[in-house]
Amino acid sequence: MRASLALAKLAAVLALSLIAGCTGDPVPAPSAAVARAPTPAVSGLAAALQAIGIAVPPRGKMIVVNIPSFELVALEDGKPFLRSRVVVGRPSTPTPELSTAIWAVTFNPSWTPTPAMVRWEGARHMPPGPHNPLGRILFELDNDQLIFLHDTNDRRYFDRPVRAFSHGCVRVEKAHALAAWALDVTAAEIDAAIARGRTNRETLATNIPVMLVYRTRFPDDDGRMADYPDVYRQQTAAAGAPGEGLPGACLGPL
Repeated sequence: MRASLALAKLAAVLALSLIAGCTGDPVPAPSAAVARAPTPAVSGLAAALQAIGIAVPPRGKMIVVNIPSFELVALEDGKPFLRSRVVVGRPSTPTPELSTAIWAVTFNPSWTPTPAMVRWEGARHMPPGPHNPLGRILFELDNDQLIFLHDTNDRRYFDRPVRAFSHGCVRVEKAHALAAWALDVTAAEIDAAIARGRTNRETLATNIPVMLVYRTRFPDDDGRMADYPDVYRQQTAAAGAPGEGLPGACLGPL
């Protein structure tokens, strides 16, 4: 009898436990079963860049400057954010192919010419201001060739179809928009930093990879390939004829 009562009580307790289990808080799924955020799909432009050997990360920021098409492309999370016309080095002072990174943005930079510019062009040091060849914004690149991205005080060359006029650095038409994107600030904040008039360097929270490349076939926004002139005659040089110039630099030691 006692055994029967004990079994009955046990059955009742088990029933209550099952009911409580059905109506209580759900049991969390194992951590291994938690779905991860999907990797964003790259754009048609990014896929086309990857097809010509330029790796585009699916996350984060990246900049590609293509010398023959005289343009800069800023990408974020595998998608184009900004395209800008640029001025690159002359054939006698060509912009080199380079894998580097932006680590800071300097507002109201001064300009120190290289010894060759002083000797052959009579160039002089220029303080910050409207006549400075670097303009109001300098993108500091991690390299030992004195190659930078920068604004300019002379914007007339941006309207030309062939834009190879610099000493080797890359002049960016949309430098203000690029600075705001690189620093994750507003256009108004960029204008305010320039308006202060003093030289001020802002370090990026995370370096932005930059690739300076030489591709005579390069994609448009939709990923369609277009042909561009062999401005440095690299293809001619590869075929056996001499190329032109040595890598240039746009400013001397500071």
